[in-house]
Amino acid sequence: MKETLERFIKNLEDEDFSEAHETMEQKWKEYKKQANPLAKLLKGFINGATAFELLNRGKSNGAKRLWVVYEKYLVLMVEDIEEHALFKQADERLQKLRRARL
Repeated sequence: MKETLERFIKNLEDEDFSEAHETMEQKWKEYKKQANPLAKLLKGFINGATAFELLNRGKSNGAKRLWVVYEKYLVLMVEDIEEHALFKQADERLQKLRRARL
């Protein structure tokens, strides 16, 4: 999970939102098959990155809808989860992007 989150954050920093989606989706599929409770949180982060990809494509309404979905999943980002600090860093990056663009 650590490597996935580090890549995801780097993708966000590079504003490569499509790659951020792909990075997180690979881990999401793995966790979903294992019924890992983090799968839903990963799905939220996928939606967060995808919101900015849609925004880049001029689809602001779709971006806003996906952002709402992202925020819905943030309640799952509790302190005792695996790699909490990296999840928090990824969220901070997404929130910074939201303030600037959405």
